[in-house]
Formats: sequence, structure tokens, C-alpha cells
Amino acid sequence: MTRRTPVIALALATLLAGCENMPAKEWGLVPAAALLVQDAGFLKAPFGAAAAAVYIVSDPFAPNWTIEESRQSDDHYILALRHKAMHSGGGGEARQVFARRAAQLAGQPGFGAYEVVRWQMGIESGRPFAQRVAYGEVRLVRLVPPRDVANSAP
Repeated sequence: MTRRTPVIALALATLLAGCENMPAKEWGLVPAAALLVQDAGFLKAPFGAAAAAVYIVSDPFAPNWTIEESRQSDDHYILALRHKAMHSGGGGEARQVFARRAAQLAGQPGFGAYEVVRWQMGIESGRPFAQRVAYGEVRLVRLVPPRDVANSAP
């Protein structure tokens, strides 16, 4: 193994770690990186098995957050968010994911907005990894029908 091989491996790992946010036009760099890996001699059975194991555990294409939704009434929901155990970023996305789901719920017929009743974030210690969690309560605001001014009493 030459001195450059660890540098190439580190460069490849850094490149692939950023693939989650990579624009579509830059995906052409991945085959070039694969050629570098092949030239460095990393495409042998132990390296391939290790790479497959890391891919299966980390699952880079899975969403960073999962949402468990509990409907308390027709206008009240509790949302529990859990971050992936193995992740490469996305730690500060909980409020955005929560707001996106709350807006989807508020888009149901008869509702026009939502109010956040309660919101909390934290970290749950678990084995083998600690995970970020967030909990929020949402109350959906009903649409008020427009008042007919022409036919109303003065």
C-alpha cells in the first residue's frame, strides 16, 4: 500500500459523505471516484463486504426523520419525530420536518392553518446509538366561512 492510498480513500469517503446534498448534475463524479477506488486496489472482497455492511446499516437514501402521528381529535394531532441512528447531517431539521407535516395536515378540507400547542426536542440515550427526538402538538384552525355582507342585518 502506498502513502497516497489512505489519502485517496479519505478523499473518496469525504466525497461520498456529501452525496446526500449533491445536485443532480454532480452525480457524474461518482463513477470517477469509483475508478479511483479501483485503481487504488480497494475493490477487493473484504473492502466490498465492509462497504456493503456500512451501506446497509447507514442506508443513505432513507429519510433522516421518521414521524409517528397520533390523531387526538379531528383538529388535534401529536407528532413524534425520531432521527436516524446512523446519519450524516440533518440534526437541525426537526422543526422544518414538523412544520411541513403540520402544513400538510392543515391542508385538509375545512382547515386553513395550524397552531403549535407544544414543542420539545431532546436526545434519547439508547443502545448502540443515542438519537435525536422531537415531539409536537398541533391544533388545526378551521376556515371561517366568509360573511355575506349584502344580506346581513345592519
